[in-house]
Amino acid sequence: MSKRFTASLLFLLVIPALASAQSGFNGTWRVDFQSAMPTKVNAWLLKDGTFRCTSCTPVIEVKADGKDQPVTGQPFDTISVQIVDSQTVREIERKDGQVVSDEKFTLSGDGKSVTDEFGNWKLTLIRLADAPAGTHKLSGSWKPMKMETISDRELLVTYKLEGDTFSMNRHTGQSYTARLDGPDAIYAGEPDINGVALKRISKSIIEETDKKNGKAVSVTTLTLSEDGKSLAVSSKDLQDGSTNAFQMLKQ
Repeated sequence: MSKRFTASLLFLLVIPALASAQSGFNGTWRVDFQSAMPTKVNAWLLKDGTFRCTSCTPVIEVKADGKDQPVTGQPFDTISVQIVDSQTVREIERKDGQVVSDEKFTLSGDGKSVTDEFGNWKLTLIRLADAPAGTHKLSGSWKPMKMETISDRELLVTYKLEGDTFSMNRHTGQSYTARLDGPDAIYAGEPDINGVALKRISKSIIEETDKKNGKAVSVTTLTLSEDGKSLAVSSKDLQDGSTNAFQMLKQ
């Protein structure tokens, strides 16, 4: 699974509200994770002790020896890839020495599907291209088909709007308090984001810019439905140009 997507998915759960529609935005929201399922095809090659992700931006190529290998241009700075057996591969990413993603890929008996388990999530992918001769079965291209979650812990977010000040809190520890059309605010609890700026676009649309050390890393557009029961979210990753979209439902 795209790590940018994993990191992007966590960022998207942090959405501000409009001062002009307090009753519509305040409360607890749950991500419709099926609508949040990634669509990007993953392409991997695992051969002769080397792991190569050609669908990653930039391309990742490291030794598959289970040891941390340095990478650049990613939301993590080291990656380790371990071949557990002919059906299983484990991949761990770290940022500043801390684990940010620990994934286990398990192939089906016929090799036509693979499950990617990471934290509270499980993603099932189906094979689009066969593994080249002499490579591990994980090699080939894969399309995401089904996403599942063990609990709602990572799906829920609570907002509170008082005047022009909006507060966000999640069970996973992320939080911030920011002013609409105001200066950058501190974003706490997320290693890849430490700042956020909110911009009012219209009565039912706002734009959120997430930042790392003052540099914008993603731009999210949030649209409130007319009945106030759902939020349409679209976020662009400024690092690789990819866009993810999903809905949130009011609880």
